[in-house]
Amino acid sequence: MRVYFSLNWGLIKENELFQMYKALIKVVGHVTLQVNSHRPPTDRFVALRESFPELRRRLLYVDKEHTVGIWHQKNLRRKRYKNYLDEAFGLEPLKEYRAGHRDVTPAQGWPCVPRKRRCLSSADSVLDLPSYSFAEFPELLDWSNDNILVAALGRDYHKWSWRTQSLISEGFALNEIQCCKFDPRGEMLILGTDVKTVEVHNNLLSKCVNRNYCRCLTNDDEHCSITALDWSPTGNSFITGCSRGMVGAYDRDAQLISWRRATRSAVLVTRVSPDARYVAVCAVTSVKVIMLSWPALEFISRLNSNSTVKTLAWHPWRSALLGVGAVTSNMQTCLALWDTPKAKVQQTCLDKSNYCLDAMLFSHRTGELVLSLWDADPALAYQRPNSHLVVMSNPDTVVDHWGEGRNELDRVRTMIFSPDGTKLATATVDEDLIIWNFLPEDKKKKTNRRRFAAIPVYLDEATHGYSLR
Repeated sequence: MRVYFSLNWGLIKENELFQMYKALIKVVGHVTLQVNSHRPPTDRFVALRESFPELRRRLLYVDKEHTVGIWHQKNLRRKRYKNYLDEAFGLEPLKEYRAGHRDVTPAQGWPCVPRKRRCLSSADSVLDLPSYSFAEFPELLDWSNDNILVAALGRDYHKWSWRTQSLISEGFALNEIQCCKFDPRGEMLILGTDVKTVEVHNNLLSKCVNRNYCRCLTNDDEHCSITALDWSPTGNSFITGCSRGMVGAYDRDAQLISWRRATRSAVLVTRVSPDARYVAVCAVTSVKVIMLSWPALEFISRLNSNSTVKTLAWHPWRSALLGVGAVTSNMQTCLALWDTPKAKVQQTCLDKSNYCLDAMLFSHRTGELVLSLWDADPALAYQRPNSHLVVMSNPDTVVDHWGEGRNELDRVRTMIFSPDGTKLATATVDEDLIIWNFLPEDKKKKTNRRRFAAIPVYLDEATHGYSLR
């Protein structure tokens, strides 16, 4: 009879082993000792480097069924730790590999100076917005350069001073207000109303000084509503979009400059570029973005997409770099960067989870992109939406985030920055006006940046003697 007996030298002493060997020989007759010479099991969870192929060792695999948002703390900690290891061992960043794609090049970002630590952690003030949840169009909130916040509700608009933290004045329009916007100088407030009318109000007097009507009134018998507004960066003119797809350019005194029918449905958003050369127009539930010249409103180009466009935002540090936020049929958020002068477009999907986009805005101080996302999971339809505020420095990097967990923040329909860029005001479906601490206050004296519209305005004045841009 042969007995195999495995022993560990680290647990049994040599003299004890010899005594056990003699005792077993008397009983069995022959014993074969097999000594366990393996290393102590301290690294049993760390695989040897030679056990991984070169491809698996240098590529980061991303699962198709990955549904956790890139802004979640778990993924942020994982990415910070990965970057720490790469820097500690002097390794190159891991190349991303997705199933079904041979090579995935990293998406190029936008000009940005990202923050080094989290700042979007608490709300400075929370105000009430009665009846805002019944508004058909979201742009009923704006912040002037003299620190006055306006909110339009029904036929009335209310002005709240940030300096005094109190309500300072009120005004009204002849019809129900659909959108509002301060001019860059903070002197005028334009209101798009329900019955084809755009009104220009004096900001100091809170009183209407000029008004005009949409051009579609002369072509159709039905009345439209002014659903979208935006000022030129010079403050000399503004654009309107109506519920019948008509866009019009007006000067500071509300005199019509030009007009054209851009779409066949209601205009959702209009944005004039920082260099006052282009204007982007998008309709409700549309997959197209129309690019027109400013202020002539001549057709330039069209951006076609497979996703529903939700919002538009020009980058403040580039003359004509347009950010287009869209949502696919699978309820995923996509972002496209359209360099209008070069006619180049870069598109990327921000995440594989079912988070839909509501609002998007570039920070004029840091160049970061702020997005409002909400969970579109059908299983959570009976619950309050799980909304997030996400700050990104490029399509793959989240530098700040608020909204971890459920039942924290309702859907944000629109948002606007304060003049110094340190505060962010958001209007939610829950009729809350929340003012966030977006950046720490900087008391250093700031210099005025060069305006991109200076050259076009100068050329107009040199050629025609005046400028309507």
